[in-house]
Amino acid sequence: MKNLGCATLVLALAACASPGTPPGGPVDTQAPKIVRIAPDSAKTGVNPREVVFEFDEVVNERPAGAASLNALFLISPRNGETEASWHRHSISVRPHRGFKPNTTYTIELLPGLSDLRGNARNTGAETVFSTGPTIASGRIGGTLFNWAEGRTVARGLVEARPVTDTGTVYITTTDSIGDFALRHVPPARYRVLGYSDDNHNHGIDPREPFDSAIVDLTDTAKIELLAFVHDSVGTRLASVSVRDSVTLELVFDNPLSVKTLPTPASILIRGSDSTEIIPVASVTAPPADTAITAPTRAAAGAPTPTITPRPPVRKPSRPVPLRSLIVKLTRPLRPKITYRVRVTDVQNLIGVAKTSEKEVSLPVPPAPTAEKKPPVNVPPPTTKPPQPVKK
Repeated sequence: MKNLGCATLVLALAACASPGTPPGGPVDTQAPKIVRIAPDSAKTGVNPREVVFEFDEVVNERPAGAASLNALFLISPRNGETEASWHRHSISVRPHRGFKPNTTYTIELLPGLSDLRGNARNTGAETVFSTGPTIASGRIGGTLFNWAEGRTVARGLVEARPVTDTGTVYITTTDSIGDFALRHVPPARYRVLGYSDDNHNHGIDPREPFDSAIVDLTDTAKIELLAFVHDSVGTRLASVSVRDSVTLELVFDNPLSVKTLPTPASILIRGSDSTEIIPVASVTAPPADTAITAPTRAAAGAPTPTITPRPPVRKPSRPVPLRSLIVKLTRPLRPKITYRVRVTDVQNLIGVAKTSEKEVSLPVPPAPTAEKKPPVNVPPPTTKPPQPVKK
């Protein structure tokens, strides 16, 4: 009986320690909801030690959508690193050096906060308050593009620093279509920086695309940021392909300068013995892709399918920088010869010049195969039935 009682106790303790959902209740599929933010938004003359976000359930202190709990919050303007503390049903947020006097603050909760079952918020939230008597009303809005790829940057970061006070940094994120809005910013002259925060560390790294602009803000301002990787190494020739015997396509590993493109004089095509040189007739951009897919005709009597129109692809106002060039030669390449293509002083988007070369050869056409004649149908030999033997 004693052993039976111990076993029962162990099973009871194990059941109490089980992390599973209690039986009989509905499965929780809802993300955490905010029930209160303190101080309230639009408050003035407050001096909080921290800002508290309260939720309707226990939230996860190790978010799946960010490197840390701190990375889920933005405090604008910055005053040191963001410090976020977990308290089961609430999270308190503060700048490392505290809140400055006479300053309007915007505290953003980014998407990604989840509960203990993994239900994550796909929307953000914010609160605005001032440690002074008024709330600033200036606004800097616009769109952040990855210029080299011709697309908008979703969830990128945008910072604005007053040119007379570089220690103050207003910060926000772009939305899913690349738009941003720095609100509650006082009038001043700002240097605005936008970048693709690829590693989500809330800071710019050497290989991340960025762009900057000067904005004179009095009330509202709108800008376009064309981000690209500011590569100090330069652009190199990545590959050379043969389109036909007198046409080559040169592909580079990074975008080319929009101001200075290679000319026929900067491209040298030399044979393997270094004596044969093929002069270049022209260097042009590749033709635009204008192919249009024809709609499929519906079968007779079939109902017309409903087509949901896609939103138009947003493009930057300036043409996307080239990554490839079409080179026309004055005479054709010869088969079975390896040529070296050398491009001198190719400039990238920040003007760094680079010389590089690649090999190319004209593909040898396949040898003609002998035409196979169809087999002749020979009728099978006829056999006569056996004749009876005459006696």
